[in-house]
Amino acid sequence: MRSSLIILFLLFSTLTIYAQPSSEKLIKQGVVLHDKGRYKEAISCYEEALKVNPTSMSAVYEMSLSYLLLKDYDKAIRNSTKVIAANFQPLLMDAYIVKGTALANQGKTGDALKLLNEALAKCGDEYLIHFNLGLCYFNNKNNGMAAQHLRKAIEIDATHASAFLLYAYALNDLGQWVQSFYAFHFFLLLEPNTARSKDAFSEMLDIINAKLEPGSDKLGPEDKVDRKRLYEAIQSKKTGATDEVSQYEFFVEASKQIFFTLAQIQDDSQNGLLWFFFVPTYDEILESGHFDTYCRYVSVAYFPESLKWWDNNKLQVDNFIEWFENGQGSADSDAEDGDDSDLDE
Repeated sequence: MRSSLIILFLLFSTLTIYAQPSSEKLIKQGVVLHDKGRYKEAISCYEEALKVNPTSMSAVYEMSLSYLLLKDYDKAIRNSTKVIAANFQPLLMDAYIVKGTALANQGKTGDALKLLNEALAKCGDEYLIHFNLGLCYFNNKNNGMAAQHLRKAIEIDATHASAFLLYAYALNDLGQWVQSFYAFHFFLLLEPNTARSKDAFSEMLDIINAKLEPGSDKLGPEDKVDRKRLYEAIQSKKTGATDEVSQYEFFVEASKQIFFTLAQIQDDSQNGLLWFFFVPTYDEILESGHFDTYCRYVSVAYFPESLKWWDNNKLQVDNFIEWFENGQGSADSDAEDGDDSDLDE
């Protein structure tokens, strides 16, 4: 009789264990809720996961992220600090990012910068660390350091639009309008049709429409570019008209002028992101036969006519995207012919 009771007890205990959700399953449920914006419910799942497995750093990290989105920065810092203190490698960088973001959002920029530089030393050259350092420095009005870290982020991973956008703004604030113009262009290539795309395009138009007085610092050399000569060439493209069609045509001609001029002066003595990435990329786009499509593509957020054109010319847009993604060096039969004969040398 006693042995039967023991067997029944063991069976009941086993069934109870199997009926209890695993910590991994609870974390997954929490992540699903988090992704739906249900952060408080997600945190409840992570708390349950910690009851099952009190040492789960994954649950602690996910909780810190949900608290960050709830703007409960103290709890986000407390939980991310636990992950950092545990030196939990799979989520160490992510925990640094959460804690750094929470500190920055509390106005503790100095602490955030110190922490993110520590993360750089511990985790190595990671895109997200450099990007967040760039963001912190930018918000702290240190555009030189912001540009340095954002440039590094782009060199590590050139597929993230936000790095190009912030890099463009930092360079523009530094007065480096040629490189800023390229960075705005590439941001729009990656993200052509959002609210911030419209703002970025407007900033890019401001660059080429700026009236610079003789002797302006912005007419001095920039990374071996004769900006005075380039500025004069751009101004020669202006017609004086201010309607949308004329604005668009000026944007196209000014872009051609900049891309063509820098491609012509590129040589083996130049280095850096401008010469190794931007100039060759846009020289190839300029010569691809897809340049007119490209200009419509990156201006859809700003010019209604470009959006209309985009909607009515899906084949040309798709051909351009395919060409760009596949790294083709010449236009296919469906692409329009480019004409650069009017460019100033």
